[in-house]
Amino acid sequence: MTIEFNLQLIGERGGNLCGDDCFSIQSCEYCQGQYLYNAELCDVYYDAEDLTRHFFKIAGIKLPPCRYCGALNWQFSSLCVDQISVQTGPWAWALQSRSFTFN
Repeated sequence: MTIEFNLQLIGERGGNLCGDDCFSIQSCEYCQGQYLYNAELCDVYYDAEDLTRHFFKIAGIKLPPCRYCGALNWQFSSLCVDQISVQTGPWAWALQSRSFTFN
């Protein structure tokens, strides 16, 4: 699944952009709570309503508790993210024309 993001809107709402941004929706492996992730900057957005709330996903640094279920030792999984959950999820506003293509 390829998701196109509206970079202008993400930037206007306070997201960090570098020009080579590689956004994806990641989810908690336990509860499937969704996060916006910019792989180019290792930047994880924690709150869809407040892009100032973010943290960096860097090897060796422990993630904060999952915002949704509170799990302390969790990881991201992109396998739990599907078209419907993204289109109806908290990050739907960040999608470019809400378009998807499947490979």
